[in-house]
Amino acid sequence: MAAEIENTRIARAGEGGWIKRPERLGWRQRLLKGDPRRAFEAERRAYRRLSGRALPFPDIIAEGQDYFVLSDAGPTLHDILHKHGADSPLFLGAVRDAARALALLHASGISHGRPALRDICWRDGQAMFIDLERAARRRNGPKGHALDLLIFFYNLLSHVAPEAQAVRQARAAYLGAGGGAIWDRAERLVARLWPLAPALRRLGSALSHKRDFRAIGPIFDLFTPGYEPQLAS
Repeated sequence: MAAEIENTRIARAGEGGWIKRPERLGWRQRLLKGDPRRAFEAERRAYRRLSGRALPFPDIIAEGQDYFVLSDAGPTLHDILHKHGADSPLFLGAVRDAARALALLHASGISHGRPALRDICWRDGQAMFIDLERAARRRNGPKGHALDLLIFFYNLLSHVAPEAQAVRQARAAYLGAGGGAIWDRAERLVARLWPLAPALRRLGSALSHKRDFRAIGPIFDLFTPGYEPQLAS
């Protein structure tokens, strides 16, 4: 597990933003999560490397030795979901834009590393990715893109029902933005786990009350070739 970065929303000169600092960890947490300072500097380097390339990331607007401030890109998809609901027009628009932005990011040869709902902001039709401590050049290839895609949909399925409109619309948005080859690659990655699928599905069913497990069965379904997610009646 990678070390986390502290994220705090602030107002600076009348403009919103996120201030990011290394997380303070005890020695036991450091053993589990790793060096928070290293994670902090890795994320700072990632923002610097990706800035100025017309990619969906906020800019660093201020920084010091132990902090940097990102321009505010709006609320996260996680916050929009919990404030407005899975079937709200606001969330559906945000998740479509996020899936489309993810496909365009992959088309540019960049992987995010962990594009969960908490790591994607949205405002006025534009999705932006934050929390880049897992962004690395070694992930910038088809396999890394496919893993991004699986993480995005696994996280989405852990929050909404498999038949939710958000799943169908996000899938259509990703494919419609040219993500077909990466989707196929993700299907092949999931296919490697098919021998374990019955046991994993039983585990997911038994622990469906825990968010981290409830998406196990649905992710197998979604990334089965020929599967078409059904809308709730």
